[in-house]
Amino acid sequence: MSQNDPLMGRGNILSLVAIVISLSALGVSVFEVTSIKDQQKASVWPYLELSQSYSGQGFEVTVSNKGIGPALLGDVGFLHNGQRLRDSDQLDALIEQTVGAERAFSYDTYRVRDVSNDVLAPGEEVVLFGVPWTPDTRAFIEGVGGSISAAGCYCSVYDECWDVSMGNLPERTKACRS
Repeated sequence: MSQNDPLMGRGNILSLVAIVISLSALGVSVFEVTSIKDQQKASVWPYLELSQSYSGQGFEVTVSNKGIGPALLGDVGFLHNGQRLRDSDQLDALIEQTVGAERAFSYDTYRVRDVSNDVLAPGEEVVLFGVPWTPDTRAFIEGVGGSISAAGCYCSVYDECWDVSMGNLPERTKACRS
């Protein structure tokens, strides 16, 4: 090989080294941007917990945001035997069916709230359904037994979504149904 061979020139070797260094720097930058994006998502990650509680005052089904970011709620609600109770008329019918017309109680006794399409702040807890203890409400809760639950869907501000149900960990989903 001669000194005049263009493939072996000192300038070409330095150019090749510069290209390798540039490509390496580009790879590191892409990796860093991906890491930063993941950190941003984690910094606003909501984590919903659905639970029921019995106390000396009564019975409640609640939803709480245990995460560090706001939860954009989809369809979240109170269920009986896996079916969503859409309004107070359905709940009144279930109460009457469970305890009978003579012992039935209505919205003046229970609390119910539809949180669908709301935003739940970090640390916030909302009662979906609650009753104070009376002989009639106790008969209702004992009558429906383990058939009361809650379920729903929520998203982060980055449109990452999860389905959640009482007693289960949230599971990723593509989007919340309206």
